[in-house]
Amino acid sequence: MADDINYLIVNAPNIPQNDPSILIEPVDALTLATWIQHNHNDVSFIDLDRFGIGVLNSLKSHYKVALIVFDYLIPLYSSGAIKCFDDLFSAISKVADYILLVGRLASYFPHEMLNKFSMLYGCVAGEPEIVLVDLFKHKNLRLLESNPSVITRKNKNYFNNFKLSFTSKSANIYDFFPKSGPIANRKLCQFNEYIDVHSIISSRGCDGCCKFCSTPGYLGYWRAASPQLVLSEIKHLVNLGAYKIIFLDDNFSTDRNRVKQICKSIKEKGINIIWGCLCRIVDVNEDLLNEMYEAGCRWIHFGIEHGDHNIRRSLGKNFSDTRAIKIIKFAQKIGIRVRTSWILDLPEATNVSVKKTFELAKKISSHEIKLHFLALRPGCVYYDNNQLKLQRFNGMRNEISIHKGRPHNTSNEKLKRDIMKQLSEFRTEMCSLGYQWVPNVAFWRKFNNRIVSPDEKFFSTSIMKYGLGWKQ
Repeated sequence: MADDINYLIVNAPNIPQNDPSILIEPVDALTLATWIQHNHNDVSFIDLDRFGIGVLNSLKSHYKVALIVFDYLIPLYSSGAIKCFDDLFSAISKVADYILLVGRLASYFPHEMLNKFSMLYGCVAGEPEIVLVDLFKHKNLRLLESNPSVITRKNKNYFNNFKLSFTSKSANIYDFFPKSGPIANRKLCQFNEYIDVHSIISSRGCDGCCKFCSTPGYLGYWRAASPQLVLSEIKHLVNLGAYKIIFLDDNFSTDRNRVKQICKSIKEKGINIIWGCLCRIVDVNEDLLNEMYEAGCRWIHFGIEHGDHNIRRSLGKNFSDTRAIKIIKFAQKIGIRVRTSWILDLPEATNVSVKKTFELAKKISSHEIKLHFLALRPGCVYYDNNQLKLQRFNGMRNEISIHKGRPHNTSNEKLKRDIMKQLSEFRTEMCSLGYQWVPNVAFWRKFNNRIVSPDEKFFSTSIMKYGLGWKQ
């Protein structure tokens, strides 16, 4: 007979990037908790990123299973956050019998994680909602031992040479959901303890082939919630008091018709929200941008990534400078704030291509400019490149690090110096043009009680806040 199982879902802390002034509710962890709850299980949820490991001491219940969510659907974690895992697992072991880790780190480095952290029972490879669906439905812990996508010290996958093969890549999570839900249950979290932008993930995976991106390798092909389900989630957030929403899909604009249907539904239902999303230059045109604006879209993130067209095309970004400038200038003209992202230290980068990158970023002059140094994330093409293998799981240090202030994945010392010199010059020039430089996440605290003008501009290598300058 199956045992009753109660679950504790834990959103792991992202030290040192977890300043309360930037945090939105962790919708990926909440979605997992909701899926477990939907299968008639008792679920508790706690966000250690927002409230710190210390809150575990206040837990009164004891749990059969604790699922630790780290670097799952929202890939914003830094490798520095792993330093707290000893304390994290130690604290959770006092209130839970089985500790399972889910997300990219668990999927790509199960042996290393189990060897390093003795209190960890197992690692879930792939999307936990799909991998653990039988456990959630049938409530039998013995299913953990027989599941080929759960790597533990007890099952054969731990002792054999485990070959990563996510069962979830061939399944569609949205096929599991009826048209009306379940949607992420924000009532599980302290909804009002986050910033005024609230999040939806309405699709998973990506059909793109960008060499620096881990999403296709980890989540597989693009799969999306129906427009009806998206509208239900928007209504859920509005009923809780939300008026700003960000779609954190890797690419919200993959299916234009779906975007149009979502926009049409928002307008027909008279839903009063403003929202933002991440799009690809090649997916949008002026007509679509107009429809999005009329439905409340006030912010779009476009990944341009590099200023040299040949390098950009080799990345999987096949659009011209002219196309990027035209689309972004039009979006800004009709009232949409734009963030652009750029990767400076690509393996193909040269002093000249980096110069072109800064020149194009200046020419486009998006409201927000996010400058990146390459993060070697498991599942991306660059990560498997022979030239970069020295960085693979090097003491869990570089493989998933983001928001670094300096180049760290290139061995070309001269190029590193050139990049930093050009960055310094770019900073001086952009500040003279009215941009504000964001040195770290603490910068955003000054805007906790100050409204940002739609015309204010920011640029940074650090993490950037959502929702600033979005106008009704």
